[in-house]
Amino acid sequence: MEKASQRIRYYENPQGPVIGVCGGKVLEQDGLYFRDINGDGKMADYKDWRKPAQERAQALARELSPQEKIGLLFLSSWKTGMEQEDKAFVDPTGLLDEKPVEKGSSIFAPVSTVGTTETIRDWKARNFILRSNPKPDELADWINQMNSLAEEGEHFIPVMVVSNSRNENGEVVFGMNDASGVFASWPGTMGIAAAVKGDGLHLIDDFADCIRREWDAVGMKKGYMYMADCATDPRWQRTYGTFGEDGQLITEIFRRLIPGIQGSQQGLTPEGVAVTVKHFPGGSARENGFDPHYRQGQWNVYQTENSLETYHIPPFKAAIEKNASSIMPYYAKPSREKSGSQYDLKGEPIQWIPVGFAFNKFFIDTMLREQMGFQGYINSDSGIVQNMAWGVEELEVCERVALAVNTGVDIISGSYD
Repeated sequence: MEKASQRIRYYENPQGPVIGVCGGKVLEQDGLYFRDINGDGKMADYKDWRKPAQERAQALARELSPQEKIGLLFLSSWKTGMEQEDKAFVDPTGLLDEKPVEKGSSIFAPVSTVGTTETIRDWKARNFILRSNPKPDELADWINQMNSLAEEGEHFIPVMVVSNSRNENGEVVFGMNDASGVFASWPGTMGIAAAVKGDGLHLIDDFADCIRREWDAVGMKKGYMYMADCATDPRWQRTYGTFGEDGQLITEIFRRLIPGIQGSQQGLTPEGVAVTVKHFPGGSARENGFDPHYRQGQWNVYQTENSLETYHIPPFKAAIEKNASSIMPYYAKPSREKSGSQYDLKGEPIQWIPVGFAFNKFFIDTMLREQMGFQGYINSDSGIVQNMAWGVEELEVCERVALAVNTGVDIISGSYD
């Protein structure tokens, strides 16, 4: 069967975007081409690429059904057809995994899913996390194949494939690495920080530009990267993914890293890759080094007075100043009993609400939005409404979803039901 990548038609606009479609319709007006997002043959504000992105998004949102909006709320890990060992459950192109899972499990949540085609067509899902390591041409083909299904919807909202970082050395001594060895491989983030200390911040410009060009080339337009956490507890399992313990150095790195990956100082460009900075408000404030993927690590402990503002917050401020697209709150909840006095950016004592940061109105609304001026979107960590719902365990899953959304979370990651 012919792959979607072989069926794409391209329409070039002078001084405008190139429009690519598989089976979707294209409008032509005044010698320009526009994607016919709902297929009705009529021009609308949300189809007009000449209008501001925010205006187009608002116009499109008014047209979406509740099911389409719900499909955009969630983001789940997903397999490619190349990974599926039982080829009876692979689509004719070999790209899509069509095997349903009734009673599976992961570290993040129980798993109950249908095949890729039904997930996109019927459930309107558009956000997927890639954790395997396909070759670049396979990755581009997979993304194109899913988008050909998305074209069949009431409104063509493109599929967004997300990944953790892929451009560092995968031979880790400790920790974990989703995928490496296919894209250009740099030292690990701690090695990069050491190199910056020795040779200067221009290395970050090269690193970021390499990431942007490679990810954009395969159509992977969003990354769960990078960790702005200041490594104050070396026992933390995620220390390997940080840029070390020097908060000022991390801050300077993020001032170069964000615009380099996203494409400009002003924010995301069409050729850029959206960055999700994690884990707000700093994941290394651990209790005995325990990781909050597990119950033993559910508390953030700030033993040093005002360490939250002094060490953990500055790198996130730099990311926000450089218009990072999204921020990921951490699983953990703040411990008043075990911490020294902590203050917000106005010098006032923080509110010690003992719920995970994605559910924490003070940290999301007061600190991140009001005091730090963050205007992007909030992308939760994976599993906050299931296995890592620290502080809200007594709530039903649907109530946790509602609480997260009402707190300000825009995308809930790691939901598989």
